Amino acid sequence: MRELYAGIDIHKDQYVGCIMDTTGKVVREHTFQPTPEGAQSFLCGMPLKAIAIESCAMWRYAYVLFRELGYTPKLSSAKKTHDIACRKKTDKVDAKILADLLRTGYLPEVYIPSDEMLAMRDLCRGKANLTRMRVEVQLKIKSRLLTLGVAYPPKLWNKKNLALLLEWNDPLLNNMLKIRECIVLEEKEMESRVEDKARSHRLANLLKTIPGVGYFGALMIISEIADINRFKTPKELVMYAGLCPGIYQTGKTEFNVKNNAVNKWLKWILTECSGRASTLPENKFQLHYAQMKLRKNAKVARRSTARKMLTIVWHMLKNEQPFHASK
Repeated sequence: MRELYAGIDIHKDQYVGCIMDTTGKVVREHTFQPTPEGAQSFLCGMPLKAIAIESCAMWRYAYVLFRELGYTPKLSSAKKTHDIACRKKTDKVDAKILADLLRTGYLPEVYIPSDEMLAMRDLCRGKANLTRMRVEVQLKIKSRLLTLGVAYPPKLWNKKNLALLLEWNDPLLNNMLKIRECIVLEEKEMESRVEDKARSHRLANLLKTIPGVGYFGALMIISEIADINRFKTPKELVMYAGLCPGIYQTGKTEFNVKNNAVNKWLKWILTECSGRASTLPENKFQLHYAQMKLRKNAKVARRSTARKMLTIVWHMLKNEQPFHASK
């Protein structure tokens, strides 16, 4: 029986699929609905070896859909796939390119974590997004107070000062205060869930021994890395987090370039944790930050400290040992 390869370009309202054999001959092309019935109508009777889909906002649903139907979905890097496709960009072309790359073994595959790790990611990212929403609403409240000519105190968000804000009887201000209160309640509830999960997670408790890393930071680092064994060296993990610049070199010309294909959540949490560690007394991160700041500047020192912390994280997870200040 011949082996077939499928490439499916996924969209919100429809999927465009292409199936080809080992010689590159297109066996079937079809547009179908993103439902189990629609997928079965397209894939029925096809002995598929694997299915390739692009990494986008909707990949999770498509991955679960095809997996539950008994197929093997593989996730492709959208940027690298588009670079290969050059200027050709239609749904049919995208599906055909995915199938062809899968057939030839050149699919720029993206690692798919386990369901448990994906759930942990959702939890941590959800909590982080709630915090960002709260900060955004607080900035709007301050802006409204400036519009009303109110000089707000430094500790604006304690109960006493929040009660004073209600006395202004401004409808817009009161509306934003209610929104903030709802977000704060949801944020506390999610923070409690994060802490409960981290307390029961062995590796998260291991990372919590690092200065500047709390329960939230530890659990988020674990969920974003997922499997430490897929990174053979600390350098690979640092590159994955985007904490080192890319290099473009041709002939005698060489310069740094920004790499956008990185895990921005991992980069963010390492920057936050290392920033906190650099303010704590008597630890190696504070010393490293101070030395780098004298040589370069605060921005470079912050990134270098985050890189140092992530390198230590790699060794800790590889060896499953707690943080040692002397090392």
